Amino acid sequence: MDRKIADVTEYLTLDPLKIRLDAHRRYSKYPDDVEAAVLGVAKVRSHDDVLDIGSGTGSFLRRLAADGHSGRLVGLDMSPAAVLELAGITGVEGHQGDATRLPFATGVFQAAFARHMLYHVPDVPAALTTPKMRDLVIGVVTRHGFVVDSASPVPVHSDNLPAMMSDTFGNVEVHRFDNALVFDSPELITAFCVSNLAFYGVDGDSPLRPAVVADIRVAATLAFESDDNQWVDPKGYVVCLARKTT
Repeated sequence: MDRKIADVTEYLTLDPLKIRLDAHRRYSKYPDDVEAAVLGVAKVRSHDDVLDIGSGTGSFLRRLAADGHSGRLVGLDMSPAAVLELAGITGVEGHQGDATRLPFATGVFQAAFARHMLYHVPDVPAALTTPKMRDLVIGVVTRHGFVVDSASPVPVHSDNLPAMMSDTFGNVEVHRFDNALVFDSPELITAFCVSNLAFYGVDGDSPLRPAVVADIRVAATLAFESDDNQWVDPKGYVVCLARKTT
């Protein structure tokens, strides 16, 4: 299945995304709080107007709103389900759209963030170099430690993102965070793997899904038993922060 179609299918509902986020929060070897890491290095001012590109569950903007952020808080996502999530957060605006065609005037935001969403952009350098994007102080996060499907390669990852950011903005701060997922039961491994299936064209309506899930369950059980009743998956992410120099 085409990656773009798979991505749209994946986010018709945010339930799989919430399962993955919950797994990273509960089963990481070390505390895993990507939002806190981003805010810790970005130094966003309380009055800054902030754009969250690929807002997902809305938790990033929800955190800022709960902390009393006085500037404008805006989320952009191609998923109607994600936009609906934002509608339930007081003080936050939700817009449907994508990173390559930002539906906002140039210069209306002082900061923008793209956390774990550039994987879904076919031409990442083109998206980063749009005039609207170049006008921002932007923080971008991408994970490392996962195995890329060679038949449908991920266009951006921790190794190539810093150079992309540097080429576009002329400056980039890179902050690397290494960690690992640690699961202590095959059921947890299975749930996490199944939450990713839509990316590979096996969505909830696929006739292949029952057999694929069964195979994952068997493989998870075997992996768990061969790893001393614990399954460790190295992971991590980089936070790349570019600041306007003019």
